[in-house]
Amino acid sequence: RRAQGLTAIAHNVLKGRGGKTPGCTIDVMPAPPANYHPLVRSVARALRQRCDVAPGTSIVVGCSGGADSIALLRALAMLASRRKWRLNLIVGHVQHHLREEAEGDAQFVEALARELGLPYARRDIQPAELPGNLEANARRLRYAALAEIASEHHAAYIATAHHADDQLETLLMRMLRGAGIAGLRGIAWCKQHPAANDIFTVIRPMLAIGRDEITALLGELGQPYRQDATNLDTDRTRARLRHDVLPVLKEIQSDAPQKAGALVEHFSDLYRLVDAVAQEESERSYGGPLMFSREAVRKINRVVLGEMLRRALIHQGVPHGRVTSSALQPVIQAAQDNAGGTRSFAFANGASVTITREGLTVRR
Repeated sequence: RRAQGLTAIAHNVLKGRGGKTPGCTIDVMPAPPANYHPLVRSVARALRQRCDVAPGTSIVVGCSGGADSIALLRALAMLASRRKWRLNLIVGHVQHHLREEAEGDAQFVEALARELGLPYARRDIQPAELPGNLEANARRLRYAALAEIASEHHAAYIATAHHADDQLETLLMRMLRGAGIAGLRGIAWCKQHPAANDIFTVIRPMLAIGRDEITALLGELGQPYRQDATNLDTDRTRARLRHDVLPVLKEIQSDAPQKAGALVEHFSDLYRLVDAVAQEESERSYGGPLMFSREAVRKINRVVLGEMLRRALIHQGVPHGRVTSSALQPVIQAAQDNAGGTRSFAFANGASVTITREGLTVRR
């Protein structure tokens, strides 16, 4: 707009002089370079304010070859050489061996790393060979592989490409599963990841960025990316939310992903408050069965009691995902009613909550 305005002014000046002036040219201002793209600025802001990344830091960038991780890699590569950042990037790719096209993804990422002049590290995992939930096994092995790469390259950070639409999907999925305050915190901007003898920080500097901005940057750069066909399988809950639900939500409220981010921040603040009170209320060791007076339990706020029970059950070996708010509600109801007798509630891995007239006990 500024360029058009200057052009119009110059045209009027020339017209006032009675015609054209030999040798006079009007240059239209060029479009701003991609490294000033809003997505790149948002990533820089998140690195500073949300992820506490200092200049000169080494970061392993988890890159699958999909649009999201390619956008993150390109954005970080634009920032890396700036004097105030001087980032050392390592492109980390994990081959899951779940699709025929997966080897092509690995070769694509390796070629892009070479084009950008960045070191490339690959790890191969086999989640399909393990018992249990495939997605959970793949996630666990993937982070372990990225941590191994980080250790090898002396990097303190692992960057993943989770974005605002992912945050909304996660919030919806956890709501459907009956999550409480802890689960509704959604995806964290940064999180400590213990691995072997090291502790790495997983950062997600694109959490404020929507999928539309990601495709806009890639289009501006003319950057191709790989497509994962499993993301189109609407038999999977996340894929169905992505393709059938999110478009409707964004049609109703265009900034729905950003609204989800704000809600997650709110739940995070609430959780910190509840967690502090739960810690104060517990004030006892987890060395043996966790026992509370029934009279004391009746006086505890339901949300705080739920968090106390959640922490105790996780300590007794129950997976985080199995201690949902909906699973705890019958226990809380029984703990705070006036009924007598003995009631027991079973959880995963042999953990249980037993309620008697005198007290409440969590044991394995």
